[in-house]
Amino acid sequence: MASSLIDLCTLISTSVATVDARCKALAGTYPDLNNPTNSKESEALLNDDEIANATSIALAAASQLIASMQYPSRSILDASYGFVVSTALGVVAESSTAEIIREAGPQVLKFLATWSRRATPTFNRGCHINDIAKKNGMDPTKIARVLRPLATQHIFRELSPDVFAHNRISALIDTGKSFEAIQAAPEDKYAGAEGHAALILLNTDETFKAAGYIQDVVLDKVSEASDDEFNTPLNKAFGTHIDLFSWYEKAENRKRFKRFGFAMDVSRKLSPPGAILQGFKWSALPEKTLIVDVGGGIGSISLEIAQANPHLRFLIQDTQAVIREGEQHWETELPGALAAGRVSFGEHDFFGPQSVKNADIFLLRYIVHDWSDAYSFKILKHLRDAAQSTTKLIVVEHIVPLACEEDDAFKHIPGAVPTTLPPKPLLPNLGVVNMMPYFVDIQMMALLRGCERTFPHYWDLLKKTGWEIEEVYRPLGSLVSQIVAKPI
Repeated sequence: MASSLIDLCTLISTSVATVDARCKALAGTYPDLNNPTNSKESEALLNDDEIANATSIALAAASQLIASMQYPSRSILDASYGFVVSTALGVVAESSTAEIIREAGPQVLKFLATWSRRATPTFNRGCHINDIAKKNGMDPTKIARVLRPLATQHIFRELSPDVFAHNRISALIDTGKSFEAIQAAPEDKYAGAEGHAALILLNTDETFKAAGYIQDVVLDKVSEASDDEFNTPLNKAFGTHIDLFSWYEKAENRKRFKRFGFAMDVSRKLSPPGAILQGFKWSALPEKTLIVDVGGGIGSISLEIAQANPHLRFLIQDTQAVIREGEQHWETELPGALAAGRVSFGEHDFFGPQSVKNADIFLLRYIVHDWSDAYSFKILKHLRDAAQSTTKLIVVEHIVPLACEEDDAFKHIPGAVPTTLPPKPLLPNLGVVNMMPYFVDIQMMALLRGCERTFPHYWDLLKKTGWEIEEVYRPLGSLVSQIVAKPI
C-alpha cells in the first residue's frame, strides 16, 4: 500500500510540474482559486491539450489518494451527506445570493503590488450575511448555514465571521445581472445570463426533488416490470403522470420551462469552446447541406455549428412552445439567419414518422438518453425510415466508461475504444475526472426512464433500428462524444 501511495503522490507532483512548465512556456498564469475574475487568457490555458491531460491525471490521483488514506467510515458518511452541498447550492442560486455578494463590489489588494511585478489582482471584498438578508429577505443565520459548508468545499470564501466573498468556483453561480433586474423580471433571470445558475437549479430543484423518490421506484418490482414510461421518480415527487417535457409546459412550471432551455445552453458550454467542431468535419460538408436537429430545443448546438459554418442549413425540430424560445434565441445570437433561410424551426413529435426525407444529417443531441430503449427505438427507427442511403446520423451523448478496462471487441471502429490508458494505479476511467456520465445517468433515472449508455449498448440499439456505427469522436475535454452512424 505504501508504494501505491507514493506512486499517487508522484503522479500528482509530476503532473503539477508539467502544468506549471507549460503555463510558463505559454507566458500564462494558472487561474487563481480565490480570484472570481481571472482573465480569459488565464482560463483559456485549461483548454491546452498538455495542460488538460496533466490536470486530469493530477485530479484523478489526488482523489484516489484521499480515498486511500481517508477512514472508510468517514468516506462513506461523507458520500451519504452529498445532499448538503446540493441543497446549499440550490438555496444560494434561487435566492440570488451570488448576485448580492458580487454587487458588494471589488477590492484591490494593493499590498500585493509591493512584492509582485504582476498586475494587481482584484478580489471581492465580501458581504455580511445581514446585508445579504436585507436584500433577499432570508434569515441571516440560514444564509450563513448554507454558505459556510460551501466555503468549506472551496465554493465561496469566508473572509471574516459571517462575511462571504466569491472565488473562481462560486462566481459561476452568478448570472451577472443586478439583483434589482432579477426581482423585476424573475422569469427572465437566465436570458443572456453568465454563469451556470440555470443548470445548477435544474439539478438542485426538479432533479433533486425527484431523486428523493428513486429508491421508492427502482425497488418497487411492480413498477420496474411495467412498461409505463411515465412511472418515474419525478412523477411520484410531483404527483403527475406525464413526461418531463409535457410537465414543463404546464402553466405552473413556466419558470422551470424557460430555465430548462437555458440550462441546456449552459450544458453546451461545459465543454471547451468549439468542442462540437472538434470531431465530425462539419466544414467539409457541401454547400447547403441540410442538418435536421431533432428535438434540438432552442438550437444551441446547431447555432454553434452555424456560426462556424455559414454554408450549412439547419432545421430545428421541437414542440411549438420551445420553438418560440428558439426563434428569439437565434435572433439574438445570429441575427438574420432566420430571414436568410439558413435556419428554420419546425414542430415535430419524434415518436411519430419523420416528415423530412431529404436530410443530409440527422442530429440527436441529448435525446436518446432521455428515453428507455423501447422509446429510443421508436425515435431511431423513424429516422432510419426517412433516411436516404447517404444520410448520416450523429448522436451526441455521453458514452459511459467502465470502471475497469474496456473490452476490445469494438477496436476496429475508430474512436470506439480508448487507445491509451491512464498510468497505474489510477482507475481506467480516471475516477472523479469522468464522473459526469454517471451523474447524468442517475439524473435520467430521476426525471425520465432514460439512461446513459455504454458503447456496446449504443451499438446494439442502433443496429436494431437500422443504423451502423462508423466512427466515434471524443474531443479532448468534451463531456460528450459524437457517434456517427450510417444506414444499414
